Amino acid sequence: MGLPIAPERRTRLDLIVTAVLVVATVVVGVLVWTGSSARGSASDTAATAPEAPQPAEASPNTLEQAWTAPSAATTVPQLTAASVVVADGGTVRALDPATGKQRWRYHRDLPLCGALAAWPGGEDLVVSVYRNSRGCSEVTALNGGTGLREAQRSSDADDAVSLSVDGDYVVSAGSTRLETWGSNLVRGIEYGRVDAPVNPEVAPDRSNCRLYSALPGANRVAVVERCDGDFGYRLTVLGSAEDSDEKIVQWGTTMLTQTSHGPAPRLVAGGPTSFSVYDPGTDATGEVGRAPGQSVRVFTPEAEAVSVRPVAGIPDPRGSPSVDSGVVMFATGRSTLVLDGNSGNVMFEVPGAIGTGAVMAGDLLLPMPGRISVRQLSDGREVRSIPVDRGEDTDVALRVLGDTVVEQRGSTVVGLR
Repeated sequence: MGLPIAPERRTRLDLIVTAVLVVATVVVGVLVWTGSSARGSASDTAATAPEAPQPAEASPNTLEQAWTAPSAATTVPQLTAASVVVADGGTVRALDPATGKQRWRYHRDLPLCGALAAWPGGEDLVVSVYRNSRGCSEVTALNGGTGLREAQRSSDADDAVSLSVDGDYVVSAGSTRLETWGSNLVRGIEYGRVDAPVNPEVAPDRSNCRLYSALPGANRVAVVERCDGDFGYRLTVLGSAEDSDEKIVQWGTTMLTQTSHGPAPRLVAGGPTSFSVYDPGTDATGEVGRAPGQSVRVFTPEAEAVSVRPVAGIPDPRGSPSVDSGVVMFATGRSTLVLDGNSGNVMFEVPGAIGTGAVMAGDLLLPMPGRISVRQLSDGREVRSIPVDRGEDTDVALRVLGDTVVEQRGSTVVGLR
């Protein structure tokens, strides 16, 4: 039997070192908590994801208002597979489309820059973007069914951004820089202003670019911009992710105008074979280097011009494009354009429409003053009207989930049944 082991003796120095380590651990923990997204956030999740409603078998003959909810951080109704998402203040909520009852809620003590329902037929996420001292840089991806946090990221950003999505990437675009993110929020590219580039040769050789609009399409992202040395506005098409050499792929770039007087052209549609640009043109007096009127110009994925179609519009419409059932809609201020989502060509335009619409049971629903116009999707011919009392609202974006018609009227979302 061996000798007993003497107990370890702790000296006064050992105790001091131990105390210092404990205090340091607590301080680091506090600092991490203070800087983390968990601080100042609250989440009320759903136990299970709701079932997606069945598509409507027919478009309605009458509609009544069922519920309303504030949503100042969206411009078009955001729809997950089963819910309507509203975003206001620092709170993102998922609502039952039939009743407006809350299903889940996520809140942060930061102002929202925007919220986007992405990939409802796949990952079914809600991408919420918050503003801090670095701009619209705090990003959280929430499960569209339950509200659980799926991914987070933080990076430099502008103070205001627009959000858009295609089958693969979300685009967050501000006035000086943009980023693309996959469904795991891993960045594909960052373009424009990069404060500390790891590799300065990664991007096209242009500097001090102002970005006016951007849209994704088939693993590419198109940008309307103006850079140092450009007299007019430029269209550039980039790859949504870096290549094997960790460089941004430029598929093409072309000058849209010879002058920068007047509003910039605006991207309104992106697809597998085209990008469409709304050109605001000029007034009747004309202007050197600009077309005399509003038009939609179609370009290939390599930024090569394909076609031009004159349309009715105002120089600087404010609405966002909306995509549904293979068509893209854009409100010009005098009409709503319906474009083929593949070719980018204008199928038809509806004068007097006050916003973008949606497809319901094969019919196209478009908001008109005091009513919803039900039209044939093939040619835009009106079939009937549904009376809707919107008061003074004249800027509407309409979408459909199941048998609920959802309208965004300014900063309010309304459910109609």
